[in-house]
Amino acid sequence: MLKEVRARRAMSRFKWILVLAIAVSGAVHSRTNAEEKLPQFVEDPVVSNNPNQSVPLAAVVTFKANQPVETTITLTEGEHRWEFTYDAARKAEKGLPVIGFRPDRKHELVVSIKNAGGEIASSEPLTFQSPKLPSDPAEFPKIAIATSDSKMAEPGFRLFNPRRRIPRQTQAGNEQEREFGESFGMLLMVDQAGTPVWFYKTDSRIAGFNYMDNGHILYVTADYRLVEIDMLGNEIRSWYASQRPQGKSTATPVETLTFHHDADLLDNGNVLALSSERRKIENYYTSEYEADAPRQDQWVMGDRAVEFTPGGKIVWSWKAFDHLSSRRIGYETFSHYWQRRGFPDTIDWSHANEITKLDDDSVLINFRYLSAVVKVDRKTGEILWIFGEPSGWSKELQSKLIQLQGDARWSWHQHAPTFTSRGTLLLFDNGNYRARPFNEPTSLAKTWSRAVEYELDEKTLTAKQVWTSETADEEKVVTIAMGSASETPEKGNILVGYGAILDPSQVHKVSWKTRSQIGQMTRCREYTHTTPAKIVWDLRLEPTGGNPKIGWNIFGCIPVSSLQP
Repeated sequence: MLKEVRARRAMSRFKWILVLAIAVSGAVHSRTNAEEKLPQFVEDPVVSNNPNQSVPLAAVVTFKANQPVETTITLTEGEHRWEFTYDAARKAEKGLPVIGFRPDRKHELVVSIKNAGGEIASSEPLTFQSPKLPSDPAEFPKIAIATSDSKMAEPGFRLFNPRRRIPRQTQAGNEQEREFGESFGMLLMVDQAGTPVWFYKTDSRIAGFNYMDNGHILYVTADYRLVEIDMLGNEIRSWYASQRPQGKSTATPVETLTFHHDADLLDNGNVLALSSERRKIENYYTSEYEADAPRQDQWVMGDRAVEFTPGGKIVWSWKAFDHLSSRRIGYETFSHYWQRRGFPDTIDWSHANEITKLDDDSVLINFRYLSAVVKVDRKTGEILWIFGEPSGWSKELQSKLIQLQGDARWSWHQHAPTFTSRGTLLLFDNGNYRARPFNEPTSLAKTWSRAVEYELDEKTLTAKQVWTSETADEEKVVTIAMGSASETPEKGNILVGYGAILDPSQVHKVSWKTRSQIGQMTRCREYTHTTPAKIVWDLRLEPTGGNPKIGWNIFGCIPVSSLQP
């Protein structure tokens, strides 16, 4: 009897211990499962220099997590704080790009990961010492901020492309002078204070460029290539004109003579670009100053617009020679533009510098030497209208000319026409020559450049000026080449890139024919869209070095709201 009682007690204790063990085991197992569900760093984050040396103010963060995660990298430096978020498709093991570093400063980074359930884990702070800017005066421009109104200026950044130049005794220049400029390409982004936060260097001068929503940049080179890069400077895609003088490239070939000035990536994935064609024209001009100068057969370069697939197949083409009169010329036709670029004995007729596909499927092309903006029906190739100085057009095109109302003046040798959010036409008016051959040009020192806006009525083919950057007390400058004007997205200000400004202290000493002998500088200036306009941001690229001084200019300047690595 006593043994039975003891046995039952022993069994009862055993059952209790067994239940307790099962409970403890379940709790441990549950806790282990819960811990496994939390995001964790299997390999801790590491920040390292961008392996692509073409973009030094950038870094790469790598780590490994225990599950798919969304990543946020928060960066701080002094009063600056910014962050980037990467979805789970971005593989951190391969490296997450980080940009926005100000030069020669210590930055702190914190990496946070979030899983599908919303649980978050964060790393210990990392530090990154950004490199200094290049000290060689031939490798980086001198940046000066004259005005920066943080309340009225557009927030974010400005992107432009510094181009270097030394004075030349002739417009064509010698081989060394040309090589100095053409072998250097740069894209540079600064903050409101004018501090560089990103720059990219390459070995061919950059003309037009476009910053895309995905953070990539498409640009045009002096050796007739189109290149798409990401913000680490990695080449995503590139194309080249297969008939170019330089010969073959590793890029995708496109059956055309050149790529120049401007190109856009379209929504359908194709590329719209400016190219050229060369024709031999009989009994053509030999001078733009002397109407009675002897005529002769000439190789003449005209513009060609092309749309091509990512694989390089041309699917649309429009040739200026077929739609505009090649006998209507502008000043600088004989400026040796194409001779300097590999086409001997070829003169420059139309000189397009901007192409844009519009929402109605038409195409807007800007012809600098013709001082005309032309709208083209993409389906038929027909010219819909011409906005520009009205003299000398053929009879067939007279009905296409837009009439400028009031006492406003026409733009001359303009750049970067674009339609604003108000539907108006905004452009940069270089104001060069203010005449067309064979009328006497206005003295160089008595011309100046500006941004200007027109209201167009496309039904009545009339226009009126509604805004200009000109003010009574503004320092007037002559931008001899390039330039841009664009509307900022938040403030609605007008950001103006002044291209290649002739040295204001020397401009009175030269003529249109000798202007290449003096130095150049440039500026990016932001104006309020008011009358009169007010300057709220003003950056200048000043000469560097000496004997001779290196001048800096830009093709254009555009606003960038936020960094997208």
